[in-house]
Amino acid sequence: MSLVKSIRIPGDEERPTAGDCYRYVLTNASVDLAITGPSTSAQLEKNLAEVAKGPMADDEVEWMRRIGDYVYGR
Repeated sequence: MSLVKSIRIPGDEERPTAGDCYRYVLTNASVDLAITGPSTSAQLEKNLAEVAKGPMADDEVEWMRRIGDYVYGR
């Protein structure tokens, strides 16, 4: 199930973007690379702009984990 498209995310929660997902995984010190799969050059530009923001702050990581709990039923 996709974090970006899931119907399990409550309406009061912000829906993560692909860029959020890339930043989240790259926040893990054990991860050096995330491969994107954009369909258009505009998507590629948006993904690169998001990754350029750097690792997520603690509150962003908590938000992504909360979204994962909704989606994966934890």
